[in-house]
Amino acid sequence: MNNILRRAIAKGLAYGTFALLAASPVANLAAQTTTAPSYAWKNVRIVAGGYVDGIIAHPAKPGLFYARTDVGGAYRYVSTTGKWVPLNDWVSPSDSQWMGVESIAIDPNNPKMLFMVTGLYTQSWGANGAVLVSFDEGKTFASHPLGFRAGGNEDGRNAGERLQVDPNLGTILFYGTSNDSSQASTNGLWKSSDRGTTWSKVNGFGALSSDGSGAGVAFVAFYKPSGIRGSATKTIFAGVSTATATSTLYKSSDGGVTWTPVSGGPTGLMAQRGLIAPDGTLYITYGNAAGPNGMTKGQVWKYNIGLNTWQNITPPDKYNYPSGFSGLSIDPAKPGTVVVMTMDHWWPSDTMYRTTNGGTSWVDVGATATRDASESPWITQGQSQAAFGNWGEVVIDPFNPAHAMYGFGGGIWETGNLTAIDSGQATNWSVGANDIEETAVITLISPTAGAHLLSGLGDVCGFVHTNLAKAPAKQNNNPICSNGTGLDFAKNLPSKIVRVGTGSNNVFGAVSSDGGTTWTPFANQAGSTNGGGSAAISADGGTIVWAPSDVTPAYSTDNGTTWTTLSALPKGVQVVSDGANGNLFYAWNSSTGTFYSSSDKGVTWYASATNLPVVASWQKSQVTTVTGVQGDIWLATPAGLYRSTNSGWSWSAFAASAVTSANSVGFGKAATGAFYPTIYVSGTVNGTTALFRSTDVGKTWVQINDAQHQWGGVSLVVGDPRTFGTVYLGTNGARGVIYGTSND
Repeated sequence: MNNILRRAIAKGLAYGTFALLAASPVANLAAQTTTAPSYAWKNVRIVAGGYVDGIIAHPAKPGLFYARTDVGGAYRYVSTTGKWVPLNDWVSPSDSQWMGVESIAIDPNNPKMLFMVTGLYTQSWGANGAVLVSFDEGKTFASHPLGFRAGGNEDGRNAGERLQVDPNLGTILFYGTSNDSSQASTNGLWKSSDRGTTWSKVNGFGALSSDGSGAGVAFVAFYKPSGIRGSATKTIFAGVSTATATSTLYKSSDGGVTWTPVSGGPTGLMAQRGLIAPDGTLYITYGNAAGPNGMTKGQVWKYNIGLNTWQNITPPDKYNYPSGFSGLSIDPAKPGTVVVMTMDHWWPSDTMYRTTNGGTSWVDVGATATRDASESPWITQGQSQAAFGNWGEVVIDPFNPAHAMYGFGGGIWETGNLTAIDSGQATNWSVGANDIEETAVITLISPTAGAHLLSGLGDVCGFVHTNLAKAPAKQNNNPICSNGTGLDFAKNLPSKIVRVGTGSNNVFGAVSSDGGTTWTPFANQAGSTNGGGSAAISADGGTIVWAPSDVTPAYSTDNGTTWTTLSALPKGVQVVSDGANGNLFYAWNSSTGTFYSSSDKGVTWYASATNLPVVASWQKSQVTTVTGVQGDIWLATPAGLYRSTNSGWSWSAFAASAVTSANSVGFGKAATGAFYPTIYVSGTVNGTTALFRSTDVGKTWVQINDAQHQWGGVSLVVGDPRTFGTVYLGTNGARGVIYGTSND
């Protein structure tokens, strides 16, 4: 330890703080688990924010809809309240990939039955998917692991539905896989004859090339009239999305045993969605890419099953903008009434087309539509009204043709007067994603004054949450970023906040002096062209240290107008400020297990520890300081929880006999009579992986979540310093910001 830092630490420990009172001897106590307090869990209300890539309606029960998301699980609609209920919150950390829903299906004859194929990625480093089966509309599930991976968050997730139930015999399901190049032996069609419990590959289906192109099997469609109730349907279609398939459509006439290409359809395009209307017409949308990105061409076709004829019925585009089509829905009571949605029609926006005569003529629904965003006002981004939406996947209510919903890249829009467009009137849409929360949480802070929570989120930048029960009026602005990656507040001046992120015209950070009400962007970007990374602001608010994702860290004493490069620090470190002393900063290099400390406001840095656990790039770790306590630093790692009470110059494994792994540690208001803040840990304690709390500096731990509230695992935990028992969470599945409250 250098002499300057020794003197700074000694001075700090002498004039306040109780860090020495909770020093390393506590870490050696044999931690125990006591009775868990009662917690209520809710979402911080943002309303949507992520891609709802499929919505289906049950044809036998009014008001029963399901929506799937790419990374945040599935939802069931409650028609009496107009709200959505999350269905995957029970998913454990070990099965976090089940938060990605690749396809959903219902038994059209049994409203209780719900099926979904889950899995996030098909790459070799991913985990195998599973089929989840519910007999009670998604209240509970049985899980049946698959022997291969599914791609709920990959290109082609807009296709569907690739999982379907035989409408004549509900024990039979077919599922079509992706075209993944690393899973050639399992690519294709799979069949279950026992409601999704076991599966066998359909050897007679050879349409996929396994070259990685397209979405693979885009949809499965049963032609119900080819069977009778209680017997398997004979005629089945499968839409194919690959670059090399003989056709975009394949047909089986023997219940799925053998398959042949259907000639005569479009060429050079990939099927997206397909539905069979009551009059025996199969409607299909197409694009020239798997989607949802990358489409520059697309068409809409219909295939007459009885006559074996094709017809191109693509709606005309007055803008001639190069884009594709994906979303598709039919009115089951009115043959020829169809809606389709464009994909990647970025100018002036994507839209919906509607026909009532089988595609002979179309009307542009989006051109005259009004959109009420009051349920989630931030999505307007300062415009008079929000865009019609992108990447839309639509459903018409089978019991009310005027009622429709469509999912898009930021949630759901809903209308009650779709049929008004048939008489030339405008349709009126409102945000229909009430209680759907699908944002990826990257960073959170809970300051000691002002708003109780600020967030940094994926895709939608982040917010100042002045009311947890109300969607914010606006995103963090000036600039509005893409991903909000770093937040910090000055511990002795909590109205001073710094944030960093990516995107927004090469301006990557901003400072607020009023608790996040207004922001002043960095005038200089410290040489970064990508932004992101982490940022820290000194306890007195005078110095910012920023570690962008692409350049060496730097510090600024003028709110980002000028920066000085910190050559002593490597790229990619996590930077944090001390909890009390404005002179102290810290940095954590997880890839080498090295910890750095600075005692002169970030000017000079020293490797204060070099023997901390090394964390692999795919693992999670976090460094955290304790507000109000000088030199008190905690490190959550896969190897356990570590603590330093002298600004990083010595460390001990904290409660090592109990806390064997941790990915996040946070601190909240102390319990009544306690001298130290409440500790919250996401990790493995006494052999259980969950979310834990300690009010006695780690002597005892209690689990505060339960089997129904796991969310695929907790990735980030932050306690509220002003309200005992309140804790804010980010999850492995993108379920938005979760918060828990307890009086115990």
